[in-house]
Amino acid sequence: MQSIPRITFDGWTSCATRFVDPPTIEWRPISTSARYSVEISVDDRRSRLYSTTGPFFSMKTVWPSLPMGPVDMMVSGLNRKGHPVCSPRFRRFFKVPGFDGRKQKPLDWVAAVRRNLRYLFAPARDRVAAYEKGFPRSCWSSYENSVTGQRKSLAFPALHHPSFIFAFLKFSELFPSDPLAVEAQTQARLYGGWLVRNRFPADWTCGLFPYSTIEDGRLTGGTEGGNITLFRAARVGEAMIALHRAFGGAVWLDYANHLAGVFVRLQRPDGSWPYRVNPRSGAVKEDYTSNVVTPARFLGMMDEIQPDQKRRRARRKAIQWMMKHPVKTHRWQGMYEDVDERPPYSNLQHWDTNEAIRYLTHYRKEDAGFVKVAKDLNRWIEDQFIVWQDETSNVLCRCPTPTALEQYYCYAPMEVHTANWLLSLVALHDATRDQIYLNKAVAAANSIVRGQQPGGAFSTWGNDRRFSHPPEQQDWPGCNACAVSGLLRLHEFVSARKSGGHVALGLEGI
Repeated sequence: MQSIPRITFDGWTSCATRFVDPPTIEWRPISTSARYSVEISVDDRRSRLYSTTGPFFSMKTVWPSLPMGPVDMMVSGLNRKGHPVCSPRFRRFFKVPGFDGRKQKPLDWVAAVRRNLRYLFAPARDRVAAYEKGFPRSCWSSYENSVTGQRKSLAFPALHHPSFIFAFLKFSELFPSDPLAVEAQTQARLYGGWLVRNRFPADWTCGLFPYSTIEDGRLTGGTEGGNITLFRAARVGEAMIALHRAFGGAVWLDYANHLAGVFVRLQRPDGSWPYRVNPRSGAVKEDYTSNVVTPARFLGMMDEIQPDQKRRRARRKAIQWMMKHPVKTHRWQGMYEDVDERPPYSNLQHWDTNEAIRYLTHYRKEDAGFVKVAKDLNRWIEDQFIVWQDETSNVLCRCPTPTALEQYYCYAPMEVHTANWLLSLVALHDATRDQIYLNKAVAAANSIVRGQQPGGAFSTWGNDRRFSHPPEQQDWPGCNACAVSGLLRLHEFVSARKSGGHVALGLEGI
C-alpha cells in the first residue's frame, strides 16, 4: 500500500514556538500539490482560510489582525481540483509583544555587582573534596542549590572559568581600590592557573586543549564523556589574553599562542570547525555547530597583539563560512556541553549569534554590509529569544523584563544571556548611534538587577515576582559572572559617554 505524503514543516521557523515579528512558515513541497490551503484560528474561533501556491505562507498581512496569544494553523496540500493529496499538519505558536519603547533610568548596577561578587567569592557551604582544596568553590562545580548550597559535582571549565576571569579582572580594573578588588584578582589567577594545569597531553590531536566537561573530580563526564566541545578552547584563549594584560608574564600569552596555532591547524577547508570531537584522535563525534565566530574572534584578538597572516586568513575564512551558512539559514545550533545531538533547527540558540553581532560591528570597516547583517541578526534574537513583557506563551516565568531565553531545549530566562545580548545592543548603538539600542541595553541591565536574589545571586532561571523564591532552586555562579561582566562593561560605556569620552567594547568575551 502506497503511503500518503504528509506536510512536514521546514526551515528555521519549523520548531519555533513564539514570534514577535510575523513569521514565514515553511514546509517541504508535496510534488502532487497544485496549491496549499492554510487555515488559521485564534481564540477558539472558526478558522480563516488562505491559499498559497508555494510551500510557505507569510504571516505579514495577517499578523496585525491577530491578538496576542496562541495561533493555531492547519496546512494541507490540494490538487488542481481542490482535493487533498496529503495528510494535513497542525501546529500552534504564540504571538507575543515586543519592546514597549520606554527609556528607563539606570539602576545601581555597580552596587548589584558588589553584592553578587560577595556571593561568588564566598566559600562552599557543603563538603569540600580533597581535590577542591585551594580553589574557589566553583572550580569543580558549575551549579548549586540556592537554598542549601549543595553543589553538583559537574562543571564546564572551558565555558565558565573564563567567565569568572573576565568578570573579576574587569571589576579590579574599574575599581582597583575597592576592598573586593584583591580577592577578584586572586580568584582570577586561581581559575587561570587551574586551566593551565589541567590540559590534555601535548601529543594528542587537540594537544594541551582545556577540558570542557569534568565530573566528580575526573577530567571527563556529563553528556560529552571523554569528548570536548572544540570551540570552547578559543574562549580559554581569550581568558589567557585577559590574564596576560592584567598580570603580564609569558605563561598566559604562550598558552594563548599555542591554542591559536592549533585552531589554525584544525580548521577545515570550508572555514568551519567541528562541534564535538575526541581530543586524542580528533575523530568527530558531532559535526555541525554554527559557532565559528568564537575561534575567529580569538584569532582576531591574537592578531591585534602579534600580527600573523595565517591567523588573519583563518579568521576571515571562518566568517565567510558563517555568512554563507547560519547567517542565511538561521541554523544557530550546536553550542552547549550538556546537550546531545539534535535535529536541524530543533534547538536554536543565540550565544554565538551575539558574538557574531559584536564581531561584525568591530570589523565593520572590512565590509560595508557588516552592520546591516548585525542589525538583522539582532532582530532575529529579539524575535525568538527576548521576553519583552508579560506574555501568554510557553514561557511561564513572570520575571523582570526584558530578559533573554537560552535555547529551545532550555527555553528559560537567564541572566547570562540577557547580559550577552545587552552587550550586542551596546555594540550596535556604538556602530549606528541609534538610541533605541542603548535604551534596550539599559532596560536589560535593569532587569538583571531587579531579578537579584536577597543573598546576592543573580537569577539564572528567572526570579518570578509572584513567589518568595525562584521557581527553580538552582544557581549557576558562572552565569552570574557573565552578568557581572555585562553590567560592568555597560557601566563603563555609559560613564564614559556622560563624561564626554568613549570606550570601545573590543572583541572581549563575557
